Amino acid sequence: MTKRAPSDVNAFGARFGRLVRSYRDDLGLSVRDLAINVWNDEGRKASISRLENGHVANPAARTVQGLAQALDIPQHEIDSLRAPAPSLPLQLEGLSNARRDQLEALASRFEIDQVFEKSDAELRSLLDKKASEYRIYKRRLHELDGRMGELAELKAAAREAAAELKFDEYESLLRQVDESYSEMVVRAKEARARNALLRGRANDAYEGFVSAAETWRSLDHVHSMRKRLEYHRALFDHGLRFGGRGLERSADILRPTVGAGDYTAQLRARALQNLANALANISIRSEGPDSLTTMDEAIERYEEALLLVSIDHDGDVWAMVQQNLGAALSLRANWCDDANARRVFLGRAIDAFRAALRLRPRESKPLEWAMTTQNVAVTLLEMANVTPGKDGLMLLGRAEKLLQETLSVRSRDAVPFDWALTQENLAIVSKALAERGSASERARHLASASGYIDAALKFFRTEGDTFYQEKATRLATEIRQSVLDNDVGRIRVEE
Repeated sequence: MTKRAPSDVNAFGARFGRLVRSYRDDLGLSVRDLAINVWNDEGRKASISRLENGHVANPAARTVQGLAQALDIPQHEIDSLRAPAPSLPLQLEGLSNARRDQLEALASRFEIDQVFEKSDAELRSLLDKKASEYRIYKRRLHELDGRMGELAELKAAAREAAAELKFDEYESLLRQVDESYSEMVVRAKEARARNALLRGRANDAYEGFVSAAETWRSLDHVHSMRKRLEYHRALFDHGLRFGGRGLERSADILRPTVGAGDYTAQLRARALQNLANALANISIRSEGPDSLTTMDEAIERYEEALLLVSIDHDGDVWAMVQQNLGAALSLRANWCDDANARRVFLGRAIDAFRAALRLRPRESKPLEWAMTTQNVAVTLLEMANVTPGKDGLMLLGRAEKLLQETLSVRSRDAVPFDWALTQENLAIVSKALAERGSASERARHLASASGYIDAALKFFRTEGDTFYQEKATRLATEIRQSVLDNDVGRIRVEE
């Protein structure tokens, strides 16, 4: 159950309550134990709970002293709580050194759910992502301030023109004031929507962005489409980082553009591709028949986008759509019960990836080449799963070779997240090789798989979101069990 956040997370009582909880957790004391230690009265545990949850703004001096003595909290730490809290930007810059109580305070300010149930690493990861959103939010506010200054100057100039009866100039300035007011209104809607995102309220943000897009449409319908793409990105990124309804709303904000015929083909293709990206990610994160339907719609939207662009005139967009179509087709194969039907989808996926690679050479576009090459490797792995015998082993070997090649580009220092994904995929391939290999090769492949998944999991636990952590953790558990089973089997043979 989500804890109710205090009204002022920086009040002394709220800050002291978080410090108490931190010390109590470190000592392994329950709230009941602490109440007995301080007052010899377990009935006072409710008072401690209220304090720790930030609902006591100014605890009595005797209470502070008693809790400090029981938990051995240094006086200088208590004194530091009475000093003004650092500004929010400074707190966000100092996340790596923040104490548990400071992390909880920041998380509460951003209205992050289930703060007390999350680990320090999870809170730091979430807050680091919130810091990124906050910087964009601040930049937009500065832009809004600039627009207000420009509007004030226009109004002053219009008043001067009116006083001197310069009618044409006055009319021109009034038109600019009218346009500036309209733009101010839409900027304010955008600011409210981004404020909602900072608070984790994707539905409210969506409503604000839709209202802003419609206002833009009254000013410039082409610009309105571009703004919808911008709003989609904000909702999409929020959904990927924090879950919730962000991905669904990022798809919804583009749906009205699907049938629109008054935009350039390339702009419509971008909208279709981004809508398909959202649908594919929704499908990955959902279950049941709706997940299959959503992936089928994503594939359909990618194919529609390809009809609007060409390799000769829109090469980058064309290659991107081919890459994403291939990924969707590869995932779609997982729903096929029949091996032949699955091979058909996987074959189409490889064709799409190879098409993308025509415009993604390793020399000039190394990161794009590595992404698409890794997807080819993953698809070969899936193909191997439905291909028996030596042919299947050959496909696994090709997949492993391609993944190793991408590490020349996807290094730990250059692109750490992509590097971690490659480590995870290498673990999957090594595990598959162990399952098909001879007894003498099995231990070697499982050792490689363990090393790869441990490296990926170490990264995801500090940098990745819950989705990637949980996926890698499940794989690590499976690999550990395979290692144990292999050791038991080897020991029995030796006996």
